[in-house]
Amino acid sequence: MAAPNVFGEPVTDETVRKYFANKQVITRKDRAYLAYNLREAERKNEKADAYVLKLKEKYGDGIATLVTIYNATGDTLTYFREHDFSGHIGEAPYPRQIQNGQWAAFLHVAGSSAAVLYRGLNYDESGGEEYVWLHSWYNVPSNPKKYVYTEIRKPAHYDAGDIWNWVYPLIKSDSYKETSFGCYSGASITQNNPYKYSGTMTLQFVP
Repeated sequence: MAAPNVFGEPVTDETVRKYFANKQVITRKDRAYLAYNLREAERKNEKADAYVLKLKEKYGDGIATLVTIYNATGDTLTYFREHDFSGHIGEAPYPRQIQNGQWAAFLHVAGSSAAVLYRGLNYDESGGEEYVWLHSWYNVPSNPKKYVYTEIRKPAHYDAGDIWNWVYPLIKSDSYKETSFGCYSGASITQNNPYKYSGTMTLQFVP
């Protein structure tokens, strides 16, 4: 059963065939490409935005980050890890899975500066290797400037004991996209309240 804070019908091989009926071989890149171009299909992006806005209204006046992230990698992404620099996740948890073509929506509160990581496969014609997409934001009351940082690394990269001491200063580098290892990640954040973080995870050469 899908989590209540993921939105959109998954983009599968069957979805690809609806658009490309004569396609004989369907690849991860095909599913990723179609999912990327269906980001706003059936207003699923608006549904994700409305959901997290309701979470914010319920939370109240405290500083919070309204987060929506989209999976257009061609396969299901799995929750890998999270880290709070300040604040914590709100009422809705990080979804354990985000299927291809789905938005995830959640609220990070009482801070807020954090990172969440999802694991999936890169673009590789031999079958794909596991990589991790990191999305992080810096939204604290003492600083009017809001920052984002995103990167793509192998899962083992995050096993280092001091990894978060390395990541935290990078958030203020305001790195809003990365294309590496057959993957692509993009991020943005608004500078006015409500502070909305939007991220996209897909494959290299798709955007």
